[in-house]
Amino acid sequence: MRKRIPFAFRGNEGNLQTMAQNIQQIIPKIEAELTGSLIWYSQNAQYVPDSIKIISIEYSSESRYKMTYSFRWDVFNACLDIDAWQTTTETVNFECQPDALIFDFIETSQPTVADEL
Repeated sequence: MRKRIPFAFRGNEGNLQTMAQNIQQIIPKIEAELTGSLIWYSQNAQYVPDSIKIISIEYSSESRYKMTYSFRWDVFNACLDIDAWQTTTETVNFECQPDALIFDFIETSQPTVADEL
């Protein structure tokens, strides 16, 4: 799934540290896509808001990059006496265009019964 985010990059495209700082500011716009569905970990798993941190951005090819990031999620189930948290590290590829970033997100939602049929 591709998602286009309007983005005016401030700085040299080769300066990956500056790019990471700029992208960190737009994380709230793509938070749901970055964290995906946590049901694969647990039905009680919940993303901890504002916990996404960019670890690194790597240049792939012309205007293409790979971003490595981490986020925290919690699991709480009083009946099973579970109260735990974990930090997950993921990657996403994106393309930098003059006026936007185009992210290539992997679909992580659980298929429905209709999808399976």
